[in-house]
Amino acid sequence: MAVKRSVRDKGHAKQQSLRGKPGQNNFKGKSLLERLTLPYNTKKHVNARASSENVGLRVVDGKLLSANDVGVLLRDAAKRTDAKKKPLKPRQGLKTTVRRTERVVRRREPVRASVPAPKPYGKDLYLSVSGHSSDARFLRIRNLPLGSNSQVLTTLVEKVTGAHVTKSSLVDLPSGSVTAELWLGSADNKILADAKRQLDGANVDGRVVSVEVSSG
Repeated sequence: MAVKRSVRDKGHAKQQSLRGKPGQNNFKGKSLLERLTLPYNTKKHVNARASSENVGLRVVDGKLLSANDVGVLLRDAAKRTDAKKKPLKPRQGLKTTVRRTERVVRRREPVRASVPAPKPYGKDLYLSVSGHSSDARFLRIRNLPLGSNSQVLTTLVEKVTGAHVTKSSLVDLPSGSVTAELWLGSADNKILADAKRQLDGANVDGRVVSVEVSSG
């Protein structure tokens, strides 16, 4: 009896070991993917298909391509950037306007050069219609510095104009300047005009004087 029991025990243990081995009755009721032990997520697979179906198409360089193509997007962005960097060409009408302006300037330049510059004084003809005698007309010099000497001023005017000064008068003004009145010998209109032209705008001790012909 002891021998029979040991045989039964051995057979029972053998059956249990065969049942516990992998690959026997473990794939019952499972799909092919589950049998191959591959991860399979149905939800993710459905979402991926939906996202791929929603991707549109774009026309790039005359070709119909997927809008989700990274290379297509990069090339399109590079073309837009290059287009912004290129300087704008001026319009044809603006060039024509510039050319017209240049032509007008070139035509007017010779005409302007031929016109003589105006003189700062009148013609060489000196007339008087005031009816006053020549002795009543004199030179008035304005904006002389304070402390001007009448004798020194007379000597300077005679050297510059070449005319003889018969009388002089200096008046100090509240503005801080001196006005001088000089009478020239045989002072006709031409001599007075020449003296005015030579003395007007002269720089006297840092002051610019103005000269005019006046009558008493």
